[in-house]
Amino acid sequence: MKAKALLAELDHMAPFQLAEPWDNVGLQVGSPKADVHRLLVTLDVTAASLEAAVQRACQGILTHHPLIFSPLTVVHEDAYPGAIVARAIREGVTIIAAHTNLDKARGGLAELAGAMLGLEGMQPLQPSPVDWLKLVGFVPADEVEEVRAAVFAAGGGLIGNYGHCSFATPGTGTFRPLPGATPTVGTPGTDNSTGEVRLEVVFPRAARRAVLDAYITAHSYEEPAYDVYAVDDEIAGVGLGRVGYLAEPRLLGNLVSDIAHIFRLPSLRYLGDPRRRVSRVAVLPGSGASAIQAAAGKAEVFVTGDVKYHDAAEAGRLGLALVDLPHEAAEASALQRWTDHLADRLGPHAVEVEYFALQRSPWHYAEPTQRPSHLSVDEVGSEEPNGHFELFVDGGARGNPGPAGIGARLVTDQGELAEELADFIGTATNNVAEYQAMIAGLEMALDHGVRRLTVYADSELVVRQINGQYRVKDANLRVLHDQALRLLHELPDVEVRHIPREQNADADALVNRAIDEAKGR
Repeated sequence: MKAKALLAELDHMAPFQLAEPWDNVGLQVGSPKADVHRLLVTLDVTAASLEAAVQRACQGILTHHPLIFSPLTVVHEDAYPGAIVARAIREGVTIIAAHTNLDKARGGLAELAGAMLGLEGMQPLQPSPVDWLKLVGFVPADEVEEVRAAVFAAGGGLIGNYGHCSFATPGTGTFRPLPGATPTVGTPGTDNSTGEVRLEVVFPRAARRAVLDAYITAHSYEEPAYDVYAVDDEIAGVGLGRVGYLAEPRLLGNLVSDIAHIFRLPSLRYLGDPRRRVSRVAVLPGSGASAIQAAAGKAEVFVTGDVKYHDAAEAGRLGLALVDLPHEAAEASALQRWTDHLADRLGPHAVEVEYFALQRSPWHYAEPTQRPSHLSVDEVGSEEPNGHFELFVDGGARGNPGPAGIGARLVTDQGELAEELADFIGTATNNVAEYQAMIAGLEMALDHGVRRLTVYADSELVVRQINGQYRVKDANLRVLHDQALRLLHELPDVEVRHIPREQNADADALVNRAIDEAKGR
């Protein structure tokens, strides 16, 4: 597939004309004539994503964030983005950007993010104005089809998912050919009238020259009559962000926990009363603080990223709850899902499409140093010794539900037992007991000041839910799941792994001991 044809397919899915005026989308590096058989889709063009494209024999990269925003004054290999541009050209990798056009489009990132949140009845938060003009031409009735086809071929008549759009009204045209005129119809020097059709077609402003040239060339008149008008329209169903309804009203605090789970984040900051019941939600992946006013007029909650202090204060004054969903988390999750749709569309053209995930966040987080103020550095040492610990947890019930117990063993990197617990938790299901064991074990590790931890559990369900591979559908488990995630987030270096039951026998013995002791009381 040629890059030019690929651009046409992308333009159909996310029309480039939808991009914001400040944006820079479309072909950024390479030739429209270049062949593309494998395409890498990624959030940003970095050295890592370009290297991945080269290693995977991809001839093209589709990036969400444009590589080139401002005019380049120099391209050399000692600076960004020159180094990326130079290597892409050297390796024959075509680079295409789909940014705000993909945010706004039907089936684009905003719509996909809204679907991930379970929103129904979605409409654009900020409908997109069109940069269109309208051609109104006056054409002989027997030439209408020919002129219309020429205008369509030049880029006119496209409205959303519909092409070849026009409107025609019959009427009568009058004219007097002056000396020197050679009219197609009528008599020079006299008043004439003839049946004509008023033909109306919209077209992108960028296609003005091509459309007018096509109209004039296809028209038989020596001086074709036409008008061009500016159009102040919006495209239904297209624009920045989406606003919709939850299937059922939710408590804001529970909704925030769900959003953190959906986007595989240990926590989220938000603004608003967690006990407030909400149903109307707006979402704008990426940086959407500029849409706070628009969201306040349409929604109770606004989910977006890169929210500053004063933006949050404004939302509070407007009574709008805010969820600060990290820029990269929202866009990367939606872009990965959109890549599947792109793969389906390009499959018939024998183009393979794959997604390349970048680092989830460019930020690193430092844990605060906790040291008693009355001790000197000499008394406690320059660093508190803390090796790698292992935590074995298990929970179980005799019956489902039935009498249940939990067990946890914290072991040092020297294989020494730091602490263990065996507790009876009353009547519960196996899954609830497994989560209670995980929570109790993590609290025990934190009490010991553990910073590097590997957690082992023999419940594959719990491990996969904790690691974001399975969704937590049970409302009771979701509360425990969120509590476990919050505890995991307090550990700087932690990993949760599944192990066979026979390798977790010591923790299982603690579970049975807790239940037996409770029965004996």
